[in-house]
Amino acid sequence: MFRNILLTKAESQKALFETVADKLKSEGYVTQGYCEALKEREKEFPTGLKIDLGDGSDILYAAIPHTEVEYCLRTQVVYVRNESRLNFKHMINPEEECQVSDFFFIINNRNDGQTEVLSQLMDFFVTKGNLPHLQELTDEDAIENYLKAKGVF
Repeated sequence: MFRNILLTKAESQKALFETVADKLKSEGYVTQGYCEALKEREKEFPTGLKIDLGDGSDILYAAIPHTEVEYCLRTQVVYVRNESRLNFKHMINPEEECQVSDFFFIINNRNDGQTEVLSQLMDFFVTKGNLPHLQELTDEDAIENYLKAKGVF
């Protein structure tokens, strides 16, 4: 059973997108054109996030790749943890690089659903301790339960 969690070993953004797109297509989450749409959207509108709580704690990074609704067959966040960090452009300042291993792929087939999902994710990111605790979890049951409890899933 697919738990909306993928643990990957991609060595590039392209490889990550292809791995995730293949899995999501096989699960019936996305359409055939999803992977190309993901790559194109990332070029135009980068999804890397620099999470600086401004309290002296470590700066953290995440990314929220997504596409237009026409490529999505349901509404779901899929958490992907890559074994190594991958270079993503910062969504606010594309000149800035983000080294990301935690990805929150937004699958959204509703024209009005994106804002709510983004709001839940941002709440998760800016709550001190959430992302570091997630990074410590290794068991998919624990990851799933944690993300459900925090409102991500």
